[in-house]
Amino acid sequence: MGNSWNSFTTSAQAFVESTRQFVQEGVNPGGYYKAVWCRDASYILKDWFLSGRLGDVMHELLFIWSHQVTADGEKIIYGRGSPEMRYVSQVAGLEIHKKFEGALPSTIFHGFSEIYGQSPDIDSTALMIYTTAWVFNMCLESGMAMHASPSSSSSSAHGGAELTMSSVVSAPSIVLEYVLPRMLKAVSYLSSRDVDGDGLLEQGHNEDWMDTVLRSGKIVYSQACWILALAELSSLLARIEKEEEAQRTATMVLKTISAVEQKLWSEKDSIYLDIVQQDGKESRPLTQDVSLYLVAITETATLRIINRDNDDSENSTAEVAHDKITTKQKFENRAIRALDTLKARIWKDGWPLVTESALERTGPWVLDPNQYHNHTCWPWTTGVELLARSRHQQSTECGTLLSMLSSLDSQSNTRAFYEWINPVNNTGSGAHPFRTGISAIRIALADTLGKIDDSL
Repeated sequence: MGNSWNSFTTSAQAFVESTRQFVQEGVNPGGYYKAVWCRDASYILKDWFLSGRLGDVMHELLFIWSHQVTADGEKIIYGRGSPEMRYVSQVAGLEIHKKFEGALPSTIFHGFSEIYGQSPDIDSTALMIYTTAWVFNMCLESGMAMHASPSSSSSSAHGGAELTMSSVVSAPSIVLEYVLPRMLKAVSYLSSRDVDGDGLLEQGHNEDWMDTVLRSGKIVYSQACWILALAELSSLLARIEKEEEAQRTATMVLKTISAVEQKLWSEKDSIYLDIVQQDGKESRPLTQDVSLYLVAITETATLRIINRDNDDSENSTAEVAHDKITTKQKFENRAIRALDTLKARIWKDGWPLVTESALERTGPWVLDPNQYHNHTCWPWTTGVELLARSRHQQSTECGTLLSMLSSLDSQSNTRAFYEWINPVNNTGSGAHPFRTGISAIRIALADTLGKIDDSL
């Protein structure tokens, strides 16, 4: 990276410094969100780790994984976001507990957990596998003492539930021993969501972060979450010398990537598109969160698996080298085309929007255009897009996105601090401050700044 990043670097460092205060707050998303959402926690905890809060991260990992669904576990309610269940919650019985065993809930409340859809979200479970494995990989890679006692938690976010586990957290190694079998159970559960065996996980309506959009089928974003989880877990398993499990998980990564490239890439549209099943019909809508796939396939853990797959082939050295170059060029070519398509179709009047056009149908809430998930700007997914663009050296676009996020809305508040923004009247809405979005942006900037430093 060269001089074109100088201006971006200054702005990025200023944003990171000005948002440092939010890293000292809870793992809940912020604003009026008081419980723990697993997908949101995955971003917040990664931000905490990057900010040096190892002890707090260990406490929260224990807390979250202790709420994994088990056959005889705590009370689970489910179905509030499911049109098949008429948007009415039910208390899960024993058979449902067994069916969902291994998944993480959408939300952890005091005394019970909720699964929002008819089945558990793919992203809630997959992203927590990813962040958990990433944290331990970072500990091991940096030579951090796995048996040293971490600093005590600066705050008790969950009262007695956390205090009962405080005596367990005497070392990261103890936490790893606790969470690793739970991560493997979570992978087993998610694998079951590949109903037709093609390497792509299928989901029902509202079983991801956009919990009103009614997308059901093979969703690019959810496959990206799955790849992130598998690749990082495979890396962790290899580090702790569980080679057989590491290789099996790596094979799953390659199968999923191959399936995405074959089935979800649209040559006509020059981008990866969902295959959504709705009322017996199939559609291919474009959403901003497909950019997470471009992040997933450029993660260090994923690249190692892709490169190792080429190295392990039986071809000659020259053929292996050619295959590596061809694979890299294919991914790079498609990624650039996808990012160009996002800019052409998702960016509207300078606003990167979460859906290409206004939605015809939403549920359980009927959303007006430019409300919540309906054709609005989300700082969280914009942070993901910024990261995807930085991985492909798009300094101009990264600067544009960061400038938009750092600017003020019509209420004179920083846009990045809102859950979502109405692009028509420049009004921030939803939870404020929304820590998920802030952490996602901070993570993207830390990743980008680190690569700029490495190139100097």
